[in-house]
Amino acid sequence: MEDIFIIQAFFGLSMALFEVPSAYLGDLWGRRNVLIFGSFITGIGFSCLYIATDFWSLLGYELLLGVGASFVSGADLSLVYDSLTEDRLSKAKAISNLHGLQLLGEAIAAIFCSILMVYGFQSVINFQIFVGWIPFIISLFLVEPDREVMSKASHKKNFQEVLSYIFVDHHFIRLIFINLVVWSLSTFIAVWIIQKYWQDNHIKLEQIGIFWMLCNLVAAVSGKYAHSFENKIGSRKILVLMSLMPVVAYITMGFLPGLFGLGATLLFYVSRGINMVVMKEAFNHRIPSKFRNTANSLISLFFRLSFFVVGPLVGYSIDRFGMHLTLQGIGFCFALIFIFLMLPFLKKIPQA
Repeated sequence: MEDIFIIQAFFGLSMALFEVPSAYLGDLWGRRNVLIFGSFITGIGFSCLYIATDFWSLLGYELLLGVGASFVSGADLSLVYDSLTEDRLSKAKAISNLHGLQLLGEAIAAIFCSILMVYGFQSVINFQIFVGWIPFIISLFLVEPDREVMSKASHKKNFQEVLSYIFVDHHFIRLIFINLVVWSLSTFIAVWIIQKYWQDNHIKLEQIGIFWMLCNLVAAVSGKYAHSFENKIGSRKILVLMSLMPVVAYITMGFLPGLFGLGATLLFYVSRGINMVVMKEAFNHRIPSKFRNTANSLISLFFRLSFFVVGPLVGYSIDRFGMHLTLQGIGFCFALIFIFLMLPFLKKIPQA
């Protein structure tokens, strides 16, 4: 588990190094151009999976994926957001549909993986290489809408404007930013834990794809109806649910193995679906179009750097202290984070 988390942390680091520069290029030169380049690098990366057979070659494979993902990250969301009218409701539905389709794609991929496992693991790799080039082909047909473009006269002033807008000038946007990073991390850590957790609970490798499909479908449905649910119960209540679900899931999995623990894993995906729609829409709605791509990349940068630090520690803890004690510790840590980060954010919502 330590090696797995190190590999994933390296992916996050490689993505983080190129995250902001690639997004800035997207704001200057167009989101379509960076999507084409990122998709091309990703296709090469997946092709290298064919020869990645040990720890170090897997690091090289993850390096290419990280670079490719850094160019795609934020550009897709920004392109969708800029293609729509100024009506906030239509943009909220678009973000919901975008993330819902992404999660549906993951669910379909999971069930395909289980089917392909019947023919051996190599068949999974071969199919992944084929699928890995599809985004590049699609990106060639994208059309970029007219939008306000950042000045090319002073790159330093551009970055100062973005950083000042998020971290200095608007306290509420800063709180959204921090909570978006933290609660994304809360469910992402779980993604790499629950596969091991399933195996410890006697779920066979070829059955994991079915569980993975179910989890992603849950996330897709929760994201699809997140805004409708938010309108019914209010922003404060839905954010409380979003942030407490990972806490409850970690603690339940840590103290109650078996069916209760397995069922609790679904809470991560309900929370993920809400986070990907409600929090991201709240952030993007308040960011000017001219540097939206860069602003979104900063979220991903902080998120990846956080996982680069936390991920290997979680893997080490699982190997050193065991799965259940680690889950309990993570749960209590995020309970404290809820108190010190989410509660101040909730107090500001009526004033936003």
